[in-house]
Amino acid sequence: MTSRRSDPIATAAATTTPGGPAALPDTMLAAVLYGRADLRLEERPRPTAGPGEVVLRVRRCGICGSDVRTYARGPSARYALPVVLGHEFVGQVVELGPGVEGVPLGARATAAPAIPCGRCAACRRGEDNLCQNLLDFGINIDGGLAEYVRIPARSIRAGALVVLPDQLSDAAAILGEPIGCCLRGLRRGAVRAGSTVVVIGDGPIGLTHAILAQEMGARRVLCVGHNPARLETIARAGAATLAVEATSDPAGAILAVLGQQPDTVVAAVPDPRALETAVRLIRDGGSVVAFGGLAGDPSITIDGNRLHYGEWTLLGSFNCTTAEFREAIDLAGRLDVGLFEATLYPLTRISDAFEAARTRATLKAVVSMEPTA
Repeated sequence: MTSRRSDPIATAAATTTPGGPAALPDTMLAAVLYGRADLRLEERPRPTAGPGEVVLRVRRCGICGSDVRTYARGPSARYALPVVLGHEFVGQVVELGPGVEGVPLGARATAAPAIPCGRCAACRRGEDNLCQNLLDFGINIDGGLAEYVRIPARSIRAGALVVLPDQLSDAAAILGEPIGCCLRGLRRGAVRAGSTVVVIGDGPIGLTHAILAQEMGARRVLCVGHNPARLETIARAGAATLAVEATSDPAGAILAVLGQQPDTVVAAVPDPRALETAVRLIRDGGSVVAFGGLAGDPSITIDGNRLHYGEWTLLGSFNCTTAEFREAIDLAGRLDVGLFEATLYPLTRISDAFEAARTRATLKAVVSMEPTA
């Protein structure tokens, strides 16, 4: 990764005044993905707001596990390269395009990462997370790992831009997307009051599932992983934890701890073995949630007779709807965001942030454009 400007915060501060769009700089610093292991910190033209659009000055942007995997293993065909990464962002409204109403200049705001078209069959069914024409920040439109990000008119029409209340912190706001996605997954997995839930995964997504399952009234929540430090954090969130070795029999170890088969199992790591373990665990009539894409060969083996006779359900969960994202923003203010132990990095240290996330040296790497980072 290379940088062409040493201090983006100082430069922005020197050229930006409360005077409005005319005072904004012409350029910005951005983390741009060009291909596998090719993320460049470079100066780009600052986006401007066209009709129906909004420009945010980014305050914070979280680094998602999908960002790290895309960088390390290479982007899929969906990526419109080169593209600015980042979809977990919060910013301040600094420019309004013609026709934008109800969005105050200067307000803090965030936006759902996936922008539906509103016209395809999935959107008409109310499943806009499955939109056939999705625009995704950091995938096929520029995202929030930059000093500024443009919110398309389509996002605003869909209700995906959320103006934040003063009492909601930036740290909570950037959790909107992971909360929304996990909320959808747990609901699809039929988690309810009294449920016994197993979450396979000890990263930020595993932690989010563990917290939300308890919020939904689960009686027992067991989070399974390999990293003792991360499992200790999840234990502080109130869930039971179990450390297992990759070469061991995780299903047997989990059942020995639980003493029963769980109602819901969430496979929240990008490993087909986690999904096969989940299938081995689930009780008759229970639900297995395949959460997140799988790395390498995504094939899994299941016992078809057990599926038939046991009437258990295997289902996927992808993204969240716009409505679920807005619900997640409301929920974020009630959660203890300190549990995510975010480590802040300035944009100029983007390579350090990605390396910390990749090596799991931090639970949550967050890029901050604020001078305190």
